Amino acid sequence: MLTEPAAEQEARARSAADQREFERAAVAAHYEHDPNIFSMVLDGGLAYATAIYKDASEDLETAQQRKYRYIRELLQIAAGEKVLDIGCGWGSNLLYLAGNTDGIFHGITLSAQQRDELLRRASARGLASRIRVDVCHVEDLDIASESVDAVLFSGSIVHMRNREEIHRWVSRVLRPGGRLLISDCYYPAELRGDRASNATDYIFYKTLGYCLLLNLNQELAFIEKSGLDVCHVQDLTSSYARTLTAWIDNVRRNRDAINRLAPGFATVLQAYMTVAQMSFARRTALEYMILAVKGQPASDLHVWRMAEGI
Repeated sequence: MLTEPAAEQEARARSAADQREFERAAVAAHYEHDPNIFSMVLDGGLAYATAIYKDASEDLETAQQRKYRYIRELLQIAAGEKVLDIGCGWGSNLLYLAGNTDGIFHGITLSAQQRDELLRRASARGLASRIRVDVCHVEDLDIASESVDAVLFSGSIVHMRNREEIHRWVSRVLRPGGRLLISDCYYPAELRGDRASNATDYIFYKTLGYCLLLNLNQELAFIEKSGLDVCHVQDLTSSYARTLTAWIDNVRRNRDAINRLAPGFATVLQAYMTVAQMSFARRTALEYMILAVKGQPASDLHVWRMAEGI
């Protein structure tokens, strides 16, 4: 059984600069579709990452609102603090945080469609003065050392191959007490299933452009080597399986409308989401939330937990 897709072997053969350009073009393509398509599939905030379900009876909106609140609690953003959302998408987390804290926000995305939609929504909510959005790759960002209070990757770091260098960069730009929060997909360290299968190739490369699933211990090692301390890890795998089920139901319900905007795209969405849902349900892929800090945390770890009201 093969463990590495041919596309990943090709990525390994590229220089760091060439891989960055590959990611810039390949990843953006999926997200450049009309945002109205995704509004028929995702929640009202357009979160393209797992929600947090308390139980299977909850709807997608309730579960995603819990995820937004939980991210806010984990990041503990104080007035005037600067937050960098890397792979900000259509602004689900960035807009929620801007609307519920007094922080200052900078988002980056590879998709001009996402940037335009995010800024439109920010303006409509009166949040534009505290939100900046750039279309660029994270490795293109020129940010002063120790100038950022929190960095967020939600469903985005999986698109970035140069992980060790990215973690070193994050550690450099974070101020003492700064927080890093990641919510993304991983492979279990134990080999489960064929990671070089046609289904894997379809999701990671043909549909989403480029994805690299590490083992959790690899991501944590990169974070720790960068000088940050890991203080919270949470398994959200079952929630992601439920999130994908809700998305698939929405694709089915809105298939005709989606195909009017992008012929055939409903089939692409349903196919890749179905394979992904099966992977998380069977735990051949896993979803984790990771919180790390630079130096001494601003508050005690006991506040960083899923409280009943979140």
